[in-house]
Amino acid sequence: VESFGRSTVDERVGGEPVAPEFQRLKGEGVYFDNLFANSFRTDRGTVAVLSGFPAQTKMSVMKLPVKSQRLPSIARSLRREGYATSFYYGGDLNFTNTASYLYGTGFDRLTWQKDLRFDTPPADWGYDDAVMCDWFADRVIAQSGTGEPFLAGLLTLSSHRPFDVPFSRFDDRELNAFAFADDCVGRMIDKLKASPAWDDLLVVLVADHGYPWPRSLSYNEPLRHRIPMIWTGGAVAGPRVVEEYASQIDICATILGQLEVAHDDFDYSKDIFAPTPPRKFAYYTFNDGFGVVDASGEAVWDATSGKAVSETSPALMDVGRTMLQTTYTDIGNR
Repeated sequence: VESFGRSTVDERVGGEPVAPEFQRLKGEGVYFDNLFANSFRTDRGTVAVLSGFPAQTKMSVMKLPVKSQRLPSIARSLRREGYATSFYYGGDLNFTNTASYLYGTGFDRLTWQKDLRFDTPPADWGYDDAVMCDWFADRVIAQSGTGEPFLAGLLTLSSHRPFDVPFSRFDDRELNAFAFADDCVGRMIDKLKASPAWDDLLVVLVADHGYPWPRSLSYNEPLRHRIPMIWTGGAVAGPRVVEEYASQIDICATILGQLEVAHDDFDYSKDIFAPTPPRKFAYYTFNDGFGVVDASGEAVWDATSGKAVSETSPALMDVGRTMLQTTYTDIGNR
């Protein structure tokens, strides 16, 4: 879900929630309360979610096809298990080399703006979330009807500049666009829930990155990178709040672990539900540094000034340095 940071999802205007559907869905599924995005950009967040690979500071491995196609991915892992794999987007998937990355890491079928024809004209970034969420729900229901396992991904786009949406709930353009995206996702979930497909679905709602809201929020502080994640669908046993600290790179190992699918090739991804998990922390990068957060506190490093921005838990600074160096060494070796 484009830019759906915790600071926007939990915002209220005059007592009215900006994202009432997300608030509703939090209570119906598994809600991850301490999840963080690994970056502030969609290309790096996508790789973190789908490949369990840490985001970089001033580069993007997605833009290096020779490197990115050698990354592990949840699509490739599930395809080996007989899953059909597809990905949908209402805009241009060639943006930041996304299509190349998706094809190279195991998605068999990609559908984006060039393939779509709807009665409503596209907005700046492509077909809006109302059109795409409804259409995507139909695709999922149809694919479920085949009886074969599948992985289907959708990237929303309406909660992005210029925030021009066919919706009018709030005067603030940004919050109004987030409210629109939230409404579209809620309608999509309700459509899936009313279908026979629901019983066997695991629906994962997660942001590609956070958003600088309120406007005073600094680009490097933890709240800027804190995002919601909700697991819902008939496959979910019941509501639960997960308090463990984690980030997007941990999603692959956690889902594959629940499916009892091997995930040894995901070097950075930690299974949040593992009986004896490694240290639980969230790591993120921005243009000139990194941040690490866990239950003990935080450590944020600015590489340009060579100083700590925040260091309430000094031990985390070494974790961040190790993650940053290991990531770049890994990319160089691929």
